[in-house]
Amino acid sequence: MKFIFKYTTQMMSDGEFMKKVACIDIGTNSVRMIVLDPNMPCIEAEKHMETTRIGHGVDGSKILSDEGMDRTVDALEKFKAMAISSGAEEIIAIATSAVRDASNREVFLKRVHDLGIDVEMISGQEEARLGFLGVTKGLSDSSLVKSEDNVLVIDIGGGSTELIVGNQSGILYSHSLDIGAVRMHDKFVTEEPVPLLEQQDMADYIRKIVKPELDKISEFDLKMIIGIGGTITTAGSMALEMEDYNRKRIHNYYVPLDTVYQLNRKLLSQTVLERQKHKGLQPKRADIIPCGFMILQLILLALEKDGITISEYDNLEGLFYDKR
Repeated sequence: MKFIFKYTTQMMSDGEFMKKVACIDIGTNSVRMIVLDPNMPCIEAEKHMETTRIGHGVDGSKILSDEGMDRTVDALEKFKAMAISSGAEEIIAIATSAVRDASNREVFLKRVHDLGIDVEMISGQEEARLGFLGVTKGLSDSSLVKSEDNVLVIDIGGGSTELIVGNQSGILYSHSLDIGAVRMHDKFVTEEPVPLLEQQDMADYIRKIVKPELDKISEFDLKMIIGIGGTITTAGSMALEMEDYNRKRIHNYYVPLDTVYQLNRKLLSQTVLERQKHKGLQPKRADIIPCGFMILQLILLALEKDGITISEYDNLEGLFYDKR
């Protein structure tokens, strides 16, 4: 039997949405899913992740590899079964940087459609909008900032980095940069530990890419820097030396810039196998995490900020709220 999930509005008499929804993000490095019950806080739901690295090599070749597509389709088939067993009545799926940059993306999208899942390929600006929507929903339940305060949201993914400035009223400025942990690894890293020359070349490239946007962003009165995505949540879980990832503990956790710097200094001097021994670091992320940390620390340094607050509400929650 084939399941096709379409968006339909089902409401209870009191106006609340009654169905569970599975939201999926097909990223450059991983595929993530959350199944959300409209009547429960999002932070109570578990996020599932499979590292599929569909974006490996896309920066240079502009082609999704057969192996990357196979891994991603397998993960999506697994997630679909999990969504159905959890009672989800709808699956909403988006694809981001790697898929939108690939010349053979239609081959991949057709394979996923044949699973019974329709994927929307979104732009960098739409990715930023959904991420910011998720963050604002998370902030609305906290007292960290006032509704009129401007915040900068940084989303470092595998293929791109989104920078979004706004407040509870909406987005004031956003831009998507073609720098991400996988993209920088593919472009600059040829051996482990990472040689100093490769570190310097990567840092120079990142500074050149981010400077024009950060010059614009620095003109805003920013009350807080908020981070979403795997790079930034990994910084938190490593700082806390978490044996098992805990969303509630990570949400709103503050990571000082010096902590990111010290962690990355050690990681860059180690092999992938040595990095995999660190508490709080998912082994499959060990090769690319120094590149993600370098993007983060260079952005914070350029903005003269001493740290970042993590949000566990990101584009998955944003996708959910956007469809309600």
